[in-house]
Amino acid sequence: MIGKKHGMAAASKHRIRAPFWVQGLQPRNVAVEEKVMTLFQPDILVGAQFQNTYQRRFHLDPERVLMLAVLQDAVVCFQENLTARCKRKQVMHLEAEEWILNTDRSYLFSFENVCEALGYDASYMRDGLLRWKRAMLELDSERSTRQAIGRVGT
Repeated sequence: MIGKKHGMAAASKHRIRAPFWVQGLQPRNVAVEEKVMTLFQPDILVGAQFQNTYQRRFHLDPERVLMLAVLQDAVVCFQENLTARCKRKQVMHLEAEEWILNTDRSYLFSFENVCEALGYDASYMRDGLLRWKRAMLELDSERSTRQAIGRVGT
């Protein structure tokens, strides 16, 4: 009888320590139970780790963030509206191209000043965009030539 009480005490002791969601289960492995219990442990964060979640990924002043947004918008308008048929989109492309080709530094948000503030070489970026435009126009003219030949042949 003493053996039974001793066995029951050990089992009840295990049930007392186990959380309610695993009380009826017999753990197969102590290591598995410890891993499960670590899921419910509180996370300990250092103050710097907490602050890092609320900081920007790149360190730019708000003015530079605005300049980057202006540059990005100009490049998107320049590239997406290259072969547009809509008059409004053609105007967007032409305005973006005019802004990119302008070398005037007299106003704050000129292409030259924006590139300089962001650390880009304005002439290198301008040349790259113009090379891209030539390549896309050549590709578009080849496609239209193929389509015209295909229509004549049918």
